[in-house]
Amino acid sequence: MQPERFQPVDDERRRRPFTTASASPTLRLNEWPFDPTIAMLVQADHTIDINSDELVSLIDRASSMGVRKIRTGALRATSAEQVISHGFHVIDELALLKFHFAAPLPQMRPEGGLRHLRRRHLRNAEAVDLEAFGPKWGQNREALRETQRATLHSRSRRCGDDQAAVIGFALSGYTNNVGYLQRLAVAQRHQGCGIGFSLSCDALHWMHQRGCDHALVNTSLQNDNALALYKQIGFSQLSERLTIAELDVSTTS
Repeated sequence: MQPERFQPVDDERRRRPFTTASASPTLRLNEWPFDPTIAMLVQADHTIDINSDELVSLIDRASSMGVRKIRTGALRATSAEQVISHGFHVIDELALLKFHFAAPLPQMRPEGGLRHLRRRHLRNAEAVDLEAFGPKWGQNREALRETQRATLHSRSRRCGDDQAAVIGFALSGYTNNVGYLQRLAVAQRHQGCGIGFSLSCDALHWMHQRGCDHALVNTSLQNDNALALYKQIGFSQLSERLTIAELDVSTTS
């Protein structure tokens, strides 16, 4: 039996929805999954650097809302430098990997039983994600749905042997000609069985069919298993790194 913290959160136990604070169409605060005392700094368009005035406005707003910490998503170098200059500190660094569709596609494996991941499956997907990533980095249903909406076109696939089961899933998408493997999670007892490989290959074949030039994925530099998987598939690690940073709001009040 999994520990209690890895079970889906009962709907009746969920707190009232976090009041989203927005400084602009491209920068806002959302609730961090599974911890309402932490706000997530969401950068909707990573091609636009974080604006200092907008960042200060959101820090002030978070303080007035009683938020304990602000944690960023994955930031490119210039935006990371901006938040660090406002008191954030680095809590994780991510490798950025790229797959060129000019290269041969990895061979799909016949096993796997891949099916569509639909909205009714998100409760079980949440449990798998929480088990795979733990409470600090796991995504709840709302966060998974936001990931699905992050690109113009999206694909959600699961591995499971019946209409409800989810033992692994992948969320992917593309905007213009760039594909993104956005989320990949496999239940711990099924890791190492090729499920992550099958889900990743399925996503790449779909992106290729849609005319993408290349695909991107990121993962923690400490996640040796994920790095090995992506390199086995054919991704190349780039020199660029992404940063996740955090601010203790109480120290800025």
